[in-house]
Order: sequence, then C-alpha cells, then structure tokens
Amino acid sequence: MCGIAGYLGKNVELGLDFVGRAKSLLQHRGPDDFGIYSGEGVALLHRRLSIVDLSPTGHQPMTSSCGRYVIVFNGEIYNHMELRGRYLSSHPFRGHSDTETIVELFRLRQEKMLDEMVGMWALMIWDTERQQLFVSRDRYGQKPVYVRNVNNAWLIASEMKPLFANGERSPYNATALAEYLALGNYGHLGTATFFGNVRHFPQGHYAWIHADDNELKTTCYWMLPNVKAKDKIPFDAAAKKRLHDLVVDAVLSQTMADVPIGITLSGGIDSSIVAGILASYYDKDIHVFTAQAKDNKYDESKYVDAVVAKYSSNHMILHRKNLNELSVKNDLPKYIGIQEEPFGDPSIIAHGGLMDMAAEAGIKVILNGQGADELFFGYNNMAQAILLQELKSLQIGKFYGNLKAMNLGSKYLLRTLLSAVMPGIAHNARLKSRHGKREHIADAVTRRVDDSTVKLYLYDNLYDVWAESVYGVHLPHLVHYDDRNGMAVSVEGRSPFLDHRLADFLATIRPEESLRNGLRKFMLRESCKQYLPDAIYNRTDKIGFYTPLILALTNDAAWVAPLLRQCDFMKPEFIGSMLGRLESKTLDTPSALQIWRTISVKLWMNQFHVEG
Repeated sequence: MCGIAGYLGKNVELGLDFVGRAKSLLQHRGPDDFGIYSGEGVALLHRRLSIVDLSPTGHQPMTSSCGRYVIVFNGEIYNHMELRGRYLSSHPFRGHSDTETIVELFRLRQEKMLDEMVGMWALMIWDTERQQLFVSRDRYGQKPVYVRNVNNAWLIASEMKPLFANGERSPYNATALAEYLALGNYGHLGTATFFGNVRHFPQGHYAWIHADDNELKTTCYWMLPNVKAKDKIPFDAAAKKRLHDLVVDAVLSQTMADVPIGITLSGGIDSSIVAGILASYYDKDIHVFTAQAKDNKYDESKYVDAVVAKYSSNHMILHRKNLNELSVKNDLPKYIGIQEEPFGDPSIIAHGGLMDMAAEAGIKVILNGQGADELFFGYNNMAQAILLQELKSLQIGKFYGNLKAMNLGSKYLLRTLLSAVMPGIAHNARLKSRHGKREHIADAVTRRVDDSTVKLYLYDNLYDVWAESVYGVHLPHLVHYDDRNGMAVSVEGRSPFLDHRLADFLATIRPEESLRNGLRKFMLRESCKQYLPDAIYNRTDKIGFYTPLILALTNDAAWVAPLLRQCDFMKPEFIGSMLGRLESKTLDTPSALQIWRTISVKLWMNQFHVEG
C-alpha cells in the first residue's frame, strides 16, 4: 500500500515540481521510503508503505529487467507468486515483491495481465520507447486514482490534494453537491468528484495516455458479469461448498504480508465470518478492533463478545473504542481533511478511530467485511428487488414469508406492490421524491445540476440493482473512506469479499437465493455458518459501528450553530428550522443528518478553497 503521483506533459521542470509537492502531501501513504523517476515529458513518484518484501529490492519506481518499463504501484496482488510460476518460472527475480512480478508480467503480456491479477491496485507504467503512460485501477476501485488536465499536461495522484496549486480556488460539482445535501448519496456519479475539475480514473479500466492527448480514453477490462437467467444455477449443496471455498480462499489469500495483520469487527455477519475464518486457519495472533456506543440500544458488544468467545483459544487480541466519545467539533474537521470530501455520517469517524487504534498497536494491515452487502443483496432496496421478483413470478408463498419474517411493515408492502403492478409510476414517484428533497438547497446550486449524470435504476431487473450497489450508491464511497482512513495513519485496508472471483461465481447463481426465510445474504450465512455464533447467524438487523449523532450535535451545539448560519448554499428558512431544532434539543435522525451534511459541505469548502 503506497501513494503514487505522475506528471505527463512537455515541461519536465513543472513535472518535477508536481511530484516533489506530492512527495510531501502523500507522505502518510508511504512513510517508509520514496523514489522519483523523471524522463522526457514524464515524472513519477512513489511513496512506500512496506508490507511485502521489506528489503530494498521492493523499492519504487522500479524498472523492468529489459530497461523499457518503469512502474509505480499502489496495492497488493494476492496471486502474484502463482503468476510468477505460470509465466515467469525461469526469470531471475531480485526479491519477492508483487511490484517486480507486475512489471515483468507487463513486459510479456501488457494489459492482458489485468485479467489474471487478483487483488487491488492503482498503477502507472511508463513505456520509454513508445513515450506513453499506462494507467490502471482495480476492478472495484479499492485503490484511488485521480486525474486532472492542466495547461495541456496530465496530473495523476492517489489523492486530490496534490492536484491543486497552493491557494488555488476550485469549483464545486453542483450535481454531486445537490445529491449529497438532499439524499446523502455520493460517489455514485461515475468519474465525477465533488470538485468540478477533478475526475476519478474509472474502476475496472485501463488507459494508454500520451502527453498530447486532450481527452482521457479508457478501456474496460472487467465489469460485473451479467449471466442470463436461463443459465443460472440453484444454491444447492455443490454451490454452497464452492462458495464456502471461495470465501475462505479470499480471506486467507489476503493475509499475504511480512508485517502483523488485524481485523475490524462490528459484530455483524460479514466481519464475523472474516474473523472466524482467520481464527480457524491463521496461526498467528489476530488483533481485533471494534467500536461500540456503550449502554446504547445499538451497542453490538454482545455479538463481538460472542465471536471472541467462540474462538477464545485462537490468539485473538481485542481492542475496544467507546463511540460515546465522538465530538463533532474535534473530529469532523479532521476527517473532512482526510476524506477530501463531505461524507455520509459519523460511522466513518468511528472507522477512523479503529485505524488509529491499529496504528498505535503497530498493525499495518487490517482486513474488513466491506463488500458483502453489495455482492449478496444485503441492503433493504436490494431485498425489495428480490421481493418484487418473487411477486412478479407468482412465488406468493416465498414473497409473504420473506416479508413477514423481515417485519418490514405495510408501507414496504405497498411500495413493492406498486413497483410490481405499475413500475413506471413507482419510478416517477421516486424521481419526484428525489427532486423534492432538493427544495431546501439554494437556487444557485440546483440550477447548475445536471440530472443526466444521475442514473435511477428500476427495481424490476436484479442485475441493475446489483450493479447500482457496486458501481453507484454503496460501494464507491465505502472503498473511498476505507482507503483514506487507513492511509491517513499508514494502515492498509483489505476487503476479502471484493475478490472478483466471488462475483464471477455469484453471477451464475439465482440472485433471489440471497433472501430466504427473511434472512438477507442467506447464501453467505449458510455457506459460512460454521464460523458464526448462532446469535449472529440469526440476526436480521443491520447496524454496523452505530454512532450517536444526535448526542454529538447537541453536545457541540455552541460550535455547530455558528457554522450552520454560514451555509448560504442552503435556503435561509431551512437553516432557521435546523437551528431551532438544534437549540431546542428536538433533533430527530433525519434533521440531525441534514445538519451533518450541511456543515460537512461548509467545512469542505473552507478547507479546500472551494468557490461558494
């Protein structure tokens, strides 16, 4: 895990200035070592966090044995030793880093190598003969790459800060801002960011970039597989065993490290499975980090304790954090700087606290349960899509059985019926509701919104719902905050459920199998049941690092209120209403989240010199 930056243009001095500035701004991503390469029209930076091959043979930028290719790489390729055996068995490697594997594999297979790489990555490879830069990002975008074209030069970096000159004022992306303020959605607009002049390099893509290129032309090498319904298989005993084996392999492959590893554990299904697999097969100490709001109705400590008790003799070392200590005043400005953008709720601060604990314990690698909800239809809207599928296919018994067991209520039933009988009307109602929630945002913002960049999926196609979760409303911001919080304290986050081989297999199974007897993620629960305490296997609620936002806002009201008054991108009557609730201590969850989003945007604008 590292930080990378690159300049591609005509002015070498400007390129060296850029990567020199990035060297300082990205130090937290790689405090162990750094290197700079420069050539005609190119400059590359690498900041190293030593995880695999701690010796100087892992130093970057790294040049291929033929001398033609120079690589800077951020990430981990978990099957790189297997790829060495398959394609490079006679090559005299200097060390055992995955970086050396990649640059030599690229020498032989070029972009075809991406199809066989298992892991997460952001990489740049300079071809000294063709004078072109190869850029690629992993399938789910776990490792960040940002691009900006300035004065006919390409600036590329792991974070956005290096892409701006000191004191430069930046425009905001009105669509991103409005979507976030109205709905809390972010990271779902493709390559767009909150900044109007910075783009994500798209996940699952690669590009060859020349200094003369005015546009970034990328090529997709992987996307969620869309298997025809007639070719899908049931979740039978064979599928259950295959899924179990894939999950175990995904977890154990991500223990690849020459440093100690740990895990985050919320007490939910996903992180508990990761913990159970590690406890069952990994023979070293496992540092477990958890954060709970003690004595709160959402306190999941009993589930965490159940996991630890089940594996009490398996070298688990538990670290706890009390989330009642959250301070909006002290924590929110810090994490806006770390995240480089407004974010959804204080659970991201809670996650940051876990990374702080890991760093203090000397742990450089943390495994987590991210991605399971997205892949196994774990969210409410995804469950609704499955219910809709059952209703449309006249599986009335399954439909009512799941609905009753999930205890979702009459409103949920009516919404599902409307989507089944009149999908067009249901879609228009969602669209109208979406636009209605923007009514509190100032006209100066909403009149610049481009709704053509916002895709609203129908729930009658399960693949679309799956893709929306992975590419839209869920996963992109999860991998973003996991990367930022970890790297802020030089800790690498790993997500075993984002091993793409899991998605490739899940695509062959009927997706409605993910909901059975009211249990979401049924296939995951059932295939990995042996690793779960019964109390967790049977859970139907979903909490995850709950943070007491209303309490935190109320405690810091004297700091929040003046900041809220400065938010002229919201209508005055809205600000007045929120101030009234805050000062009278009558906040509910929706109003607390509205205040959170509003002050988050203001802090972001202040910290990053965003034009209001």
